Amino acid sequence: MKKFFMTLAVAATAFMATTANAQTKEQFTDKLAISLNGVPQDPVDATVELEHKADGTSTFMLKNFTFGMFEVGDVIVEGIKGVKNGDATTYDFDGTAKLPSNTTLAEALGHQIPLTLHSVVEGGKLYAEISLSVPMGEETLKVDCVFGKKSETAINGVVAGKTAPVAVFNATGARQNGLQKGLNIVRTADGKTVKVLK
Repeated sequence: MKKFFMTLAVAATAFMATTANAQTKEQFTDKLAISLNGVPQDPVDATVELEHKADGTSTFMLKNFTFGMFEVGDVIVEGIKGVKNGDATTYDFDGTAKLPSNTTLAEALGHQIPLTLHSVVEGGKLYAEISLSVPMGEETLKVDCVFGKKSETAINGVVAGKTAPVAVFNATGARQNGLQKGLNIVRTADGKTVKVLK
């Protein structure tokens, strides 16, 4: 009987450890519009996976990413926190993404790349704006991507009140009178910045 209770206790501990480390995944497939240094390319089918961890952070993965003739492989952003706003959850990131694939470009870049991300999940759909800076010799190739279609939340990008836009800048930092075609950097009333691709 004692052996039975010991086995039961071990099984319960293993179950609790598995539950504590529980993760959920969401997968989205949609069109990915890509522009290289502002020149639009033909949209391609793409898949994004969001993995939600038990610690409250999420991992954003653009799977098998290719632009132009360059194969990158998976582009992974880890440790981002979602911000709930009604039915929508926003995920923003500005830093270095991982490129774990063994593609020629991923290896040449040291398996990492500077990346900014603004994404919104709402109604089972994902909208994402992704900007990458790819060093090409002495120059840097600017790769801007838009995944999915904008919902009302994603179009606004920000809401009234503390997150209302107070200033809009272009990619070079020049102040603009409202959103312009291309990449916009929006500063909100609460001091945060959001990148918006129009």
